[in-house]
Amino acid sequence: MARPINEEKRRERRNRILKEAVVLFAENGYSNTTTALIAQSVGVTPGTIFQYFPSKEALFYAAVLEPLADIQVKSLACLKQEGTPGVIIKNLVEEQFNHIHFYTSELRLVQFVLGQRIRFPELTLKILESTKVITDTIEYVYAKGQLMGEFNKNFSPAMISRAYISFLNGIALTLGESIHHPEWENLKAHALYLFAPIQPIEKLEESK
Repeated sequence: MARPINEEKRRERRNRILKEAVVLFAENGYSNTTTALIAQSVGVTPGTIFQYFPSKEALFYAAVLEPLADIQVKSLACLKQEGTPGVIIKNLVEEQFNHIHFYTSELRLVQFVLGQRIRFPELTLKILESTKVITDTIEYVYAKGQLMGEFNKNFSPAMISRAYISFLNGIALTLGESIHHPEWENLKAHALYLFAPIQPIEKLEESK
């Protein structure tokens, strides 16, 4: 009898399958991406896929939702850090712009689902719910910052939070990994300007 693969190796293989599935689903769509194609790209047999995911649909759901959950966890961790709302928002922008290009394929896959809401109603709902958790939390932090005089009070917190997420997603989808680091730095500044800070941006860091 073959020795069972230890749990760490199972996790590693599952992650490899999932990562490759994200790329292939994002490039080819759901119908044109077969489990055989994914298995070939990973270097395993097609049957191996089903040791980790019971069906192609289950693999697709995981490819869409697991990276999204990771983004949500990291975003909420930033938004729950210590500091004034201005500093928290600045740190959020810094963190997300430093890492969002790692999720280019994942975000393309999310957009693929959202573009076919009738075909993927359950997935669409889960994506929108996950996004709302993030935007609602940004909205709360921003509104608190308005009360403290850190952000312009003439703007709707709901509008600002959604405008920022749309900007962030758009940058990742259109520029992806091709953008150079200095350009990312400039885009961070533009993203922070979306929040209409009262103080100059450089002063937010000094207020820590």
